[in-house]
Amino acid sequence: MLVLLSVVFLDNLGYSIVFPYLYFYATSLGASALTYGLLLSAYSLMSFLFTPVVSRLSDRQGRRKILLFALLLSGLSYVVFGFANVIWLLFLGRMIAGTTAATVPVAQAYVADVTTEKQRLKYLGWTGAAGGLAFITGQAIGGTLSNAFGFALPSFLAAALAFANLASAYFLLPEPRQSNDDSEKRSFTLANLRRVLSGRVVKLLLAVYFMFFVSFVFLQTVMPQWLKSLFGYGSLETGYLFVYIGAVSVLTQAFVLPRLSKKLSDTTMALYGAALLGFSLVALGTLPSLAVLVSFGAALAVGFAMLITTLSTLISLRTPKEAQGGSLGLAWSLAALAQTVGPPLAAYLFAFGSSTGFVGLAFIIAAGVTLFTIPLLVSLRKHDG
Repeated sequence: MLVLLSVVFLDNLGYSIVFPYLYFYATSLGASALTYGLLLSAYSLMSFLFTPVVSRLSDRQGRRKILLFALLLSGLSYVVFGFANVIWLLFLGRMIAGTTAATVPVAQAYVADVTTEKQRLKYLGWTGAAGGLAFITGQAIGGTLSNAFGFALPSFLAAALAFANLASAYFLLPEPRQSNDDSEKRSFTLANLRRVLSGRVVKLLLAVYFMFFVSFVFLQTVMPQWLKSLFGYGSLETGYLFVYIGAVSVLTQAFVLPRLSKKLSDTTMALYGAALLGFSLVALGTLPSLAVLVSFGAALAVGFAMLITTLSTLISLRTPKEAQGGSLGLAWSLAALAQTVGPPLAAYLFAFGSSTGFVGLAFIIAAGVTLFTIPLLVSLRKHDG
């Protein structure tokens, strides 16, 4: 698990390094606002298309092989990014990176292979915390280096991290024992996977997962514009806020959820997470003040951490071990779909709300989407009961 957590940390570190300067890199090569939006969508679209396929391959070919191949492609994508001197090379780099997004669900499937059902939430929480910590650290590194040395150096650093991660995983990460049964892999066909995913409970969980990510993408898209409009905050203050939210989320996943799981069921924790996230979004949308931002920003982070970890756990627990990659990969593909369609819709809602004097409209819509998952989760808890 320690080796796997280091692989997840380094993979997310490289991914997050490019975030702070992506917009400025694109505009320096002549990208318009529309082109930049398409650049963001290119990554999400490739992730949506390739993640379920690559994750399913990990069920049949082994987690380790797929992770190694994805890390190799990830490193190559950052090399392309670093050498980009025309906009189409940025698109190529982001599209290659999008095909490697399956490292997240494959790592989650690896966790499912090596843990018991009782351990599952704890170690998936640690995996999420490793990714969250890397995201916070990577943005600080990327922002600092790009400001001091330009865009190529942090891109090549991300590539070096990916290749170092590849070497580390090659020598230190074994194939999980539970994924070594070739007879089980061959017997579990695509038709079997479709049958598993067509079950009522799994479909309900996937629907909740998609709606949760839609609301999260709304928040992520609108927050910088909302902060600037209401408080006059720039990129520095916005960055501090995201670090604050990320830190609370990491602490929740690493330390709070393992303790709560001893007292509450996964479904109950998902319910609490949806309620916290939904009502926090309502508060931000209707009661804009610094005190509300700080207090409900923390509540929002706790709700996010509870939902993303418990939903992944519930999806994993309700699919057989031969289909872990396929089911978790489909969930992550739905997250990528939300990241593809969510930003333009959120931006439109913010613009419309601002024009009518209701700056928090997008937050209220996101809250409605989140709170709509509560009756679905209640239905799931009754089913479990």
